[in-house]
Amino acid sequence: MKILIVDEIGFIRQSLNQKLTYHGFGTLTAESGEEALAILKSDFSIDTVITSLFLPSMNAIDLYKEAARIERFDDEGVSPPLHFYLTVTREHGTSSPKMKGLTREALALGFRDLFVKPIDTEMLVSKLMNSMPDSEIEEHQSKLDERELTSDPSTNDKKTKNRIDGLVVVQNSLHALKKEMCHSIDALLDEVAKSVSD
Repeated sequence: MKILIVDEIGFIRQSLNQKLTYHGFGTLTAESGEEALAILKSDFSIDTVITSLFLPSMNAIDLYKEAARIERFDDEGVSPPLHFYLTVTREHGTSSPKMKGLTREALALGFRDLFVKPIDTEMLVSKLMNSMPDSEIEEHQSKLDERELTSDPSTNDKKTKNRIDGLVVVQNSLHALKKEMCHSIDALLDEVAKSVSD
């Protein structure tokens, strides 16, 4: 399975990329809907798109509709439709009626599932594996088993260090995101206060 990760926030792309690569998936990343569409037009081997609800200049629903217009072919003819998964922050997914409406629209349109950030990797991997044909699951698992058998202790040490480094990056990024969200909330409260005083 080859997955395109679309998110405007770099650390989220990097973190998801590392996690899915570790679980044996092929991955590509894009930071905008336009970049994602350019990749989808040139690489028909992509099976799955995991995209944030909000992207620069378009949202995930717009991306889904534009991607559906791309004529995709492989050696056997027309490629199967892409599997789309939606990611939202807890605030986007559960806050205003507009946000709830967008997530409902995406799921009604054909998105296979919704994940709240920070994403539960085990649940995501499980959903991705369940969407694969049995033959691909066996092949995927055998590659993972082979990788484990051929890895030496020094490789495992590097993997452990990489995972720790990755967790530190995620932790730092989550702190930055939390700070950014607090600023957004403060700005929103200021606007509300101004409108009430007017």
